[in-house]
Amino acid sequence: MSILQIGAGGVGWVVAHKAAQNNDVLGDITIASRSIGKCEKIIESIKGKNNLKDSTKKLEARAVNASDVDSLVALIEEVKPDLVINAGPPWVNVPIMEACYQAKVSYLDTSVAVDLCSEGQQVPEAYDPQWAFREKFKQAGITGILGAGFDPGVVSVFAAYAAKHLFDEIDTIDVMDINAGDHGKKFATNFDPETNMLEIQGDSFYWEEGEWKTVPCHTRMLEFDFPKCGPFKVYSMAHDEVRSLKEFIPAKRIEFWMGFGDRYLNYFNCMRDIGLLSPEPLTLQDGTVVQPLQVLKAMLPDPTSLAPGYTGLTCIGTWVQGKKNGEQRSVFIYNNADHEVAYKDVEHQAIAYTTGVPAITAALQFFRGEWADSGVFNMEQLNPDPFLETMPSIGLDWEVLELQPAQPEIHILK
Repeated sequence: MSILQIGAGGVGWVVAHKAAQNNDVLGDITIASRSIGKCEKIIESIKGKNNLKDSTKKLEARAVNASDVDSLVALIEEVKPDLVINAGPPWVNVPIMEACYQAKVSYLDTSVAVDLCSEGQQVPEAYDPQWAFREKFKQAGITGILGAGFDPGVVSVFAAYAAKHLFDEIDTIDVMDINAGDHGKKFATNFDPETNMLEIQGDSFYWEEGEWKTVPCHTRMLEFDFPKCGPFKVYSMAHDEVRSLKEFIPAKRIEFWMGFGDRYLNYFNCMRDIGLLSPEPLTLQDGTVVQPLQVLKAMLPDPTSLAPGYTGLTCIGTWVQGKKNGEQRSVFIYNNADHEVAYKDVEHQAIAYTTGVPAITAALQFFRGEWADSGVFNMEQLNPDPFLETMPSIGLDWEVLELQPAQPEIHILK
């Protein structure tokens, strides 16, 4: 058995550590990125932490351009993996899927293939380029698992678990995500700044009463009391799993909410208003062409550098309301992750940890034959039980909190 991991950023760091800790099942590991130095740094960390469970298995680095299908196919044919784990940025999903199809190798990723603020790439169309591979993968006899992070990913498994075990009828699904941790910086992003900034400046799309609705970012807010973290303001945002949940789990309203502190939003609004968040090319006075968002990315801290000294918890979960046995029911299915625990385990922070752990949990389901049918699948389509049985042993617990049924008090902001 063997895997090929593509991507060596923050998520890739955690994926590689967790793969190494489970290499008795996953086998040989090859980590590939445009920068082979990043791969080698991860390998050094894995060995330094003694996280290679079976030292007889290979752990190697390769260089590859993840946007070049031919180069990807050549690498896959060289490594001959049973599964390709895409831990790279979401805009390389389609070329990697195409390479996997050509090489007849199964595929797994952690987020949707497009950014969520570009014209024609919004939530209603977000998965279309990847869903186009459904029949191809089925005919090729390979598996594609999409969005196997936490959100998207585990939150969708929570919803599938709720639909299977806790509800007869679902009215609302609210995915809730807050980071109550402290990294000590005035402003920083917890994962790739470019991906993060594109995601949170897009209009919010949510599903309600049989149609897509949209509002500008950060104009729809509610307050929620998060277990072990307390009350936080969360804002409606466009996000991958709203689209896939709508496709596979019937509900009257489906919405994603993320917590932002007032200071973070002040920085964000200022940078957006002066154009620093734009991905569009800009010509400087000397003729140099730059993308403002790329310049900002170069200025901000590397998310990996935030891990040492990061304290506090995250809380991410799925709030489901509906009926069971004719009675109204409300539950919050969630995880608390600790930044210090994540650093002790894999030398990274909990934001990357909560994406990397589920990716390897899903990979284990594939290798065990639980999630290995031919075709392309989102997490909501797959049996939630073996995944949720496995995930705590990989590093993330989960809980079900019973709440009093109540309509969320949603505030509309200017």
